[in-house]
Parts: sequence; C-alpha cells; structure tokens
Amino acid sequence: MLVLILVLLFTLVLLLAFYLINFVLSIKDLGKNKISAFECGFVSVGKIQNSFSIHFFITMLMFVIFDLEIVMFLGVLVSDLSSYVSFLMMFVFILGGFYMEWWYGKLVWVV
Repeated sequence: MLVLILVLLFTLVLLLAFYLINFVLSIKDLGKNKISAFECGFVSVGKIQNSFSIHFFITMLMFVIFDLEIVMFLGVLVSDLSSYVSFLMMFVFILGGFYMEWWYGKLVWVV
C-alpha cells in the first residue's frame, strides 16, 4: 500500500514538474494573429456570429451522423438473419433523414 502511494505521489510531482517546465520555457507570442480566433479560414471581422458560416457545421454534423450509421451497418452485416428487419428499419430512417436534408436545401454545396 505504501509503494502505491509513493508511486502516485511521484507521478503527480513529475507531472507538475513537467507542466511548470513547459510553461516557463514556452515562447509567449501575444501578437494579433496569435490571439485571434481561427474560424476555418475566415477572417474574423465584427461579431463572431456573423463571421462563421453554419454550412460547415451542418456538413460536419452530417458526416458524423452518416459515419456512425456506416458503423451500425457493419455491425448488422456480420450478424445473423434475424436482424434483417432492424437493418431495413434503420435504412428507412437513413433515407428519410437524407430526403429531409435534401428537402430543406442543406445538401446545396454553395457557401
């Protein structure tokens, strides 16, 4: 038990030492470009709400959702035949979501 406490204490001391050494030795550049927000290549002018296009967020969200659905499809493909109904239900929901995105105009690739 004493060895475990000593190892934990040594780890915390080493972690704190490395953190402080990194903080002391790091270069602190406080120029305008260094402290300004970087928003996907847009120049931040004015309020942050006006300079960020929501199109990139929606594209990322669609990618994550469809990526997760691909992973779920792979799980269904390696299972038995009794999961065929759940596969079809999931596929109908995916097609419905894709149709909704098309209907609301979210698949237009114009920024």
